Amino acid sequence: MSNAPGPQFDPQANRGAKYREVTAAAIIFGLLIGIVINAAIAYAGLKIGFTIVGSPIAAVLGFGVLRGILRKGSILEVNITQTVGSSIDTVNSGIIFTVPVLLLLGYTLSWSDPNFWVLTASCVAGVVLGVAFIIPLRKQMIEIDRLRFPSGTAVAAILKSPGAGPKKAIVLLSGIAIAMLIRFPVALPALRFNADIGELDRLVDAGKISERDRATTLAIQDWIDAGGAPPEVVALGRTLDALSEARADAAKDPSNEAAAERVEALEAEAAGAPPEALALTPSALMGAFEASSGERSWSSLRSRRAGWATKPLWGYSDLGLRLPERRLADGTLNPEVDHDGDGVPDLVLDNEHFDLGRLLGIPSYIFFVLAITPLSLGAGYLSGKPGLMVLAGGVLAYFVLNPVAYRLGFIPPSVEPHQAPDVGRIAFNRPLGIGLLLGGAMMGVLSALPAMRAALKSIARGSKTVGGASELGLKTITIAILGAILVVFLAADYVHKEAFNRFDPVNGAPVARQVETAEHMGYAVGFATEETAAEWASWDDAQRDAYMASQNAKPGWLSGMNPHVKAAIIALVGVAWIWFAGIIIAQCTGMTDWSPISGMALLTVVLVLLLGGTGDVIAGVLLGATLCVAITIASDMMQDLKTGHMIGATPRKQQMLELSFTGIGPIVSMVTILIIAAANMEKFGVAIGPGTDTTAPQAQALAAVITGVQGGEMPYMLYGAGAALGVLLGFGAFAGLGVLVGLSMYLPFQYILTYGIGCLLNMAVTRVKGRGWSEEWGVPLCAGLVVGEALLDLGVNGLVLLMS
Repeated sequence: MSNAPGPQFDPQANRGAKYREVTAAAIIFGLLIGIVINAAIAYAGLKIGFTIVGSPIAAVLGFGVLRGILRKGSILEVNITQTVGSSIDTVNSGIIFTVPVLLLLGYTLSWSDPNFWVLTASCVAGVVLGVAFIIPLRKQMIEIDRLRFPSGTAVAAILKSPGAGPKKAIVLLSGIAIAMLIRFPVALPALRFNADIGELDRLVDAGKISERDRATTLAIQDWIDAGGAPPEVVALGRTLDALSEARADAAKDPSNEAAAERVEALEAEAAGAPPEALALTPSALMGAFEASSGERSWSSLRSRRAGWATKPLWGYSDLGLRLPERRLADGTLNPEVDHDGDGVPDLVLDNEHFDLGRLLGIPSYIFFVLAITPLSLGAGYLSGKPGLMVLAGGVLAYFVLNPVAYRLGFIPPSVEPHQAPDVGRIAFNRPLGIGLLLGGAMMGVLSALPAMRAALKSIARGSKTVGGASELGLKTITIAILGAILVVFLAADYVHKEAFNRFDPVNGAPVARQVETAEHMGYAVGFATEETAAEWASWDDAQRDAYMASQNAKPGWLSGMNPHVKAAIIALVGVAWIWFAGIIIAQCTGMTDWSPISGMALLTVVLVLLLGGTGDVIAGVLLGATLCVAITIASDMMQDLKTGHMIGATPRKQQMLELSFTGIGPIVSMVTILIIAAANMEKFGVAIGPGTDTTAPQAQALAAVITGVQGGEMPYMLYGAGAALGVLLGFGAFAGLGVLVGLSMYLPFQYILTYGIGCLLNMAVTRVKGRGWSEEWGVPLCAGLVVGEALLDLGVNGLVLLMS
């Protein structure tokens, strides 16, 4: 093979030529791509704990539309599409790693919640700061220091091979279609419709509904036909309705003995109801009471919320693929093939999983189940061989730690073998994994020290470098920075004036925004009524301090200051940290393509909690999210500008477009979180995290840090051991290795196994077809798998909300 150099591409050659660059088609398509990919990657990140780069996807789709369909797009025009698209889709990681921690800690986010919009506005200001702060260093980092920026270089390579562009777009769209086809039977059963009376027996036999659901539905139909329910049913419904209110009162104030006694009395009363009434679901019983009281019509009970049985759409479980029948000596079914004890071998393929381990006869305390998720498969392929380190953490946890713990008796003997993996995940894997992630994140920050020195040198040299007419003007940059700083200050000031507590310290009722707050220890304390506010005023300092201690609200370094001054200082510290951290991250990605974003987020939240107080959780998350989106967009913008430099684009045009449209990204990501959280509440009763499809592993680690700073109870020994191991792993292949291994230890292992198969598939294809073919065609196909599943699941979640 000849090593003679081929024709060299001159990045300056296009600058004097009249090529199409900034066009309406390029901008509009970039906006559409950015919004779609942002939502898709945000969903993927909440599910698997890390995100993929969207720029190559935007570049490939840009070629497909502008040059393949419209047949008039230049390379520079396609670059504008990917620039606009990536300015929107990149910031999702900064939000999904931080904002979900509020949901994990029990806070609520909704369209009507002012905190949601304040968080969103601060994140929009953050991305503007990230772009504006990094623009003056473009010439120094790219043209003088000549940093590599590997991702930007890779996108430039895509843009320089225009002949394959439309074909790659077709491959990517094919990946989206394949993912949706595979995922349909997984996603569709979430859509449930009212069952007809004649279908109930069949649904019970198929395991789609329970006998109780069947009995409840038949009873509801009788009530509707008769226009009333039996007295014992109405009486039990009345009791359950009162019990629900009593439990809510007791939960608000655990020290309220009267509320606890009322709960006990109502529970005893409900337990003494006739068996035929107790056989029905609580929602149906309370619905009968409401209908008999005239609060609703009897016909309205024909709904899922009232207990009417629902039937799901078709899923993989309807194929009826079950484990082979195995019986014991006495003729009974072996429990290993009948975990649910229904007398029938369990499904080997249900709607979401393929139980390969049990099919192969592997002991059930060794978890070997594959998730049906093209997203994880595609993400594994995109990671390739390095992604095996993610698989390694899961293998260590589920194939080594959990089985050894079960066999040695560290898991209680009352736990069934098939329950051991879940018990081990909660008891061992999760705290060790979070510790590993924290240790790896801190090592990532330490490894950035050389980049910090280089960044400082770039700043010093960059101040002497004049960008010229090809760069965005200093006046525009200054206006953007000052406007964004003002928004960050207003957001910080607002959350510091907001009550830090969600429930009244006197009676435990939800805090009312219209009642004036009181100040104590640097916090705004909220109340439900004017009367409880007056009672708080009568408390002595010892009583107030005791309440603050119960809320883990310790005073911060700035607690003695005027609230507005405190907010201004925290905002200015945050902005200064954004400026410095953004330059560090840009330097890191320019040198290695690795950025310790999660570590920076952890440091930021801890810093705000120390300054404002440990109860300032919303303020900490606000500044953490603002920093994360800022440094994410700063590094991405440098990648985009590197791409533009290599193909002869005009920097000023790219900079103006990024500054103009990047604010859309945080809005899309925040709305995506709202949709996912609301759909999860409908499907699982939990907004996000464990118990849902979107476990938000990075946010779980942040929640653990916040709990630790507040002094809450935690398995500190396991966290410490994991952190130490994460630091040690950081001395290996790369500093953030502990993050990857830790993620896989507490992520649901079924997703990690499927991800690992994707990694192995990449290695196999590379060996058979060569690295060029693997990257040329395998990457767009697998990127399509990631986007396709995410879009389908988000669409189904939207339908679930509409149907509810």
